[in-house]
Formats: sequence, structure tokens, C-alpha cells
Amino acid sequence: MQYGSDLGGLVCPSQNPRPNVVEKLVEYRCAHYAAHSEAATYTTNTPARVQFRFSNPILCELRSGMKVMRIGGADPFEVRPGDAVFVPAGLEIDVDLGSASFHQPVECDCVEIEASRFESILGRLNERAPGNERDGMFGINWSAFAVLREPEARNLDLPSLMRLFRMERDVFMDHRIDARIEDTLLGLLQARAHDLLLVAAKAPDNGIHAAIRLIRESLHRHVSVDELARVACMSVSSLHRNFQRQFGTTPARLANDYRVAEAKKMLREGDERTEALAFRLGFSDASHFSRTFRKMTGESPLEYRKSRRHKPCSPVW
Repeated sequence: MQYGSDLGGLVCPSQNPRPNVVEKLVEYRCAHYAAHSEAATYTTNTPARVQFRFSNPILCELRSGMKVMRIGGADPFEVRPGDAVFVPAGLEIDVDLGSASFHQPVECDCVEIEASRFESILGRLNERAPGNERDGMFGINWSAFAVLREPEARNLDLPSLMRLFRMERDVFMDHRIDARIEDTLLGLLQARAHDLLLVAAKAPDNGIHAAIRLIRESLHRHVSVDELARVACMSVSSLHRNFQRQFGTTPARLANDYRVAEAKKMLREGDERTEALAFRLGFSDASHFSRTFRKMTGESPLEYRKSRRHKPCSPVW
């Protein structure tokens, strides 16, 4: 997640004495972690305007207050309590929190989900498609966002997912969260299939898919824009225009989004040193990796690893 703000810096919560980028962006952030996902509740009681992007898809629901959002250069829209918003990775999000006040704070729940969860669901859906429908296999439109108004958003039942994140950890909790996330994503895709799903046979291939595939397959090295333009069969200027139009970002930033998403997975699941991770993910050195990681997440790699590790727990029968 990358952050920007016109704020001079807000007061950080006393429970965490280390001010980080997230807490400067909004007045209070309460984060919850599971094995393969994370969630946070953001509370803002000071008028502000903020810009940021996530390295993974996010699903948010407004709990109180009102805000105006603009995503990836689209027209701005109001978000009111009970409304849910899905935003894919990499799209720039501009949020106007001008209505926030001490007596009427803006409070929002946000769940960050790895893109691989969507791909896994679609893989199973496509496997079950009748043989004569395989030419119309589904894919995710990673350039599209979706807004679900209350009461339609109620079907996603994000409050129950947030309750699971807030509960005490036991041996079953991560599995319950994973199952609940999958149910929520299925509900989202079913409700917004016309916006979020592409039929492979009908999806236009303007060369960008080849460029994205090269980026994903080459996280261990730097891929120049000239190389991306060649595989996409377009000029460098056309490549940049297409990336901005479809993803709201540049090829280099999107590559870093993918690298940081992969780094988060490796930090959660392994014990590899940050120097080795930096090399494996194509960063020039550990310092470059740490700076990029902190800029996008608000934490250093070591802080992220420590906060996401769970102590072994006993079953609760």
C-alpha cells in the first residue's frame, strides 16, 4: 500500500508509540491479522484528503460518516454507511474525508485479500464448466472496481468477517477466516459478474496481458519498459498510456506492487533473511527493498514478519 496525504500528520494512538505512515494518514488504525489475509478499521475525526494504492485487492465497508471516493481516474462518488467498495491492486484511490469531525467520525472496515484467492476461485469455477463452455472461461478484470450499495452489500456480510478477525486466535480461526473470505468473494463475483469478470474468448488482448505476464514471471529481475513494450508489440508511450488507463499506474510501480505482495507472503511463511529476499525479488539491495516495503505497507519487513507470526496455540474444544 502506498500512501500520500495533504495532512500535516495526525496524532497516533497511544497503544502504538511508533508513528508509522498509516497512522499519520488517518487518526486511528486498528489492524487484525490472519495467516493469509489482514483487515483494519480506519477511524478519522479530522477533515482530510488522502491518496493511496494497495498491492493486493481490497474490500471495504463504511461503518459511519460519509466520504467521497475517486478510483483510477473515474468520476467521484459518495460512499455512505453500509456501502461496500471493491478495488483491485494497483489502482490509485483518492478519498475526500471532508465531513469527518470529532462528533461524527468516518469509520471504515477494510480487508486486504491476496489476488491468488480470486484466481483460485475462478480456477475451480472454470474446471466445473461444461466442456462446450470452456471457450468462455472466466478471468478477473483487474482494471475494474465495484460499488455495492446498502442493502445489496449486506449480502457480503463483511461485519461477520470483521468479527472473526477481532476474535482471539485459536487453532481453527485462520481456517474460519479463509472460509468466510471465500464465501464473501463468491458473493461479490456473483453480484458484480458483469463488472468484474471477463470471458477469455471475448476479452480483448491489446498486448498488455503479455506485458503483465512478463512482469509476474520476472519478479527476480528488473524488466525495462523497452522490453515490456517489445513483448506488448507497442511503443513505450503507448505502453504507459495503456497501463495508466487499465491500472492507474506505471509498469514500474505495478511491478513493485507484485514484488511487495510476494514479499509479504514469504515473510509470513518463511524465515529467509531480508537480504536474501531482496535479491530473490529483484531489488538492488536490502536497503532498497526495506524502503520500498515500508513506503507501501507502513512497516519494515522485519516489523511485518513479527506482527504476522502467530504463536502456536492449543485447540479449544
